[in-house]
Amino acid sequence: MKFRLPRHRVLCFTGALVLSLSCGPQEELAPDLDETGAVSQAALAAPTLLEAVPGDGQVTLKWTAGPAGTQGYQVRFRVGSNAWSYRSAGAQTTTLAVTGLSNGTKYEFVVRIKGSTSETTSTYSNSLYATPTADECSGSSVRHITVTGAGAKDGLTAQSAGTLANLNAFIQAVGPGGLVCIHGGTYGTGTTVSHGGAVGSPVTIKGVEGRPVFQSTFEASTRAKTGPVAFTVKASNLVFHNLEFRHVGTCFSFKAVSPVAHVTLSRFRAENVATCVDVERSSTTAFTDLTIRDAMILQFTRGGIFLASGTNQSLVEDVYIDMEPDQIGGQGSDYPVGIALYDTTNRVTLRRATVMNVTGMQTGYTQGDGIDGESSASDVVLEDSYFRGNEDGCVDTKVRNMLIRTTVAAECKRNFRLWQSVTPGPRVESVSSYQPRDGHFFMHSGTTTARDVAVYSSNAAKLVAYDCDSSSPCTFNAEGLRGTLLDATRLNATGTVTGNTLVYGQAVVIPPVPNPTSFTP
Repeated sequence: MKFRLPRHRVLCFTGALVLSLSCGPQEELAPDLDETGAVSQAALAAPTLLEAVPGDGQVTLKWTAGPAGTQGYQVRFRVGSNAWSYRSAGAQTTTLAVTGLSNGTKYEFVVRIKGSTSETTSTYSNSLYATPTADECSGSSVRHITVTGAGAKDGLTAQSAGTLANLNAFIQAVGPGGLVCIHGGTYGTGTTVSHGGAVGSPVTIKGVEGRPVFQSTFEASTRAKTGPVAFTVKASNLVFHNLEFRHVGTCFSFKAVSPVAHVTLSRFRAENVATCVDVERSSTTAFTDLTIRDAMILQFTRGGIFLASGTNQSLVEDVYIDMEPDQIGGQGSDYPVGIALYDTTNRVTLRRATVMNVTGMQTGYTQGDGIDGESSASDVVLEDSYFRGNEDGCVDTKVRNMLIRTTVAAECKRNFRLWQSVTPGPRVESVSSYQPRDGHFFMHSGTTTARDVAVYSSNAAKLVAYDCDSSSPCTFNAEGLRGTLLDATRLNATGTVTGNTLVYGQAVVIPPVPNPTSFTP
């Protein structure tokens, strides 16, 4: 039986319109009372508050829609444990810009369906927090972009904004350390960025007034590996911040003919893509200092993040990657990967990554890895991360000198596939493995020592799955082994096992899925 995580519905927002409706805080300062004077009990389930995006003196909220017949919504917010204030939104919207807030102050927000009776009113949603910030989009080192542009289109103000066609000219105009503000709305694809800032003074391309969406017609259900590209990056010293991508082949493409350095991709969300971040494969090109931070990538066919060529000195942190195969027809392409480490990729740190449900070819040998690393890559640290439900390996790596620590792997075919085809090969320390379908660890050749590891399975999974013979012998040692296996026959390490505190036949509880990003799946 193949494992599938439960799927969560995500409501997509493609319009550029944000409503700002308000009423006085006197609207509702006391709880609803029924005819007897008791607090009424809401009959409807609460909506889910998806986002709280800070702006200048405001926070823009998004939430899931209520059922047919919803009469309206009520937002309440407060600072700390102070009294709540209230705003209302109509039945036809699931967004609200809460205005009149103080910059630099942290607010708590919740929302509920608000009807005329207790039966048409829900409980309040989950809480989200946001801190409004002053408008950065002003001054001589700033340019503005909107979907259609406005006025003179010189970009000096939002009222004379340019379009995406002006992006490179605006990057040149603001100069190193400058800012290009892309205002909320739905944009197309096909932008090549050929100008940047300077070392230590990047130009920032930032989404404002909500988050701009870059969208085309790509459909992951076709299992296509390529499609329209939102940004082809051919320049260095750039920051892309607070952007969203839907139905595109690639969010950010880095071409081997134009090696770049010092690029940061932060706070972005992608859904229904081929490969969100794609560094083109090459035997000669180096991409230096690429940072990917606070990103959510859902429903992809080929991959979430592909690091290839000579990608070096790079950082990937606080990312959430989920193929969600049930949403795209059951699988991606034949050989999909959540995070790929290919060619001579080296000196990479991966931390606080959640990668799930990567599912590929299911005839013959099944495919789909959370991480796939080649032996030509080297010097990688993976820490504080979580992998679950991938068709083949949670972490499948041949990378030279790769350290995997403080990481959870669960419900993959083989949770940690540690190929020892190079020396030193990948190794694990302080990792936890839960309920693999076949083996907690995998060995092909060579020798490795796993230190301070915990394994938990109540099925027939073995400690180690071996692919070895007399011509390529392999040894798996374990120093500090704890947890539970079905029975003692599953403890099949070929080397030494020291510090063994295993028990057998215990129930297994898998840790919940962490979301290290600012987005809601």
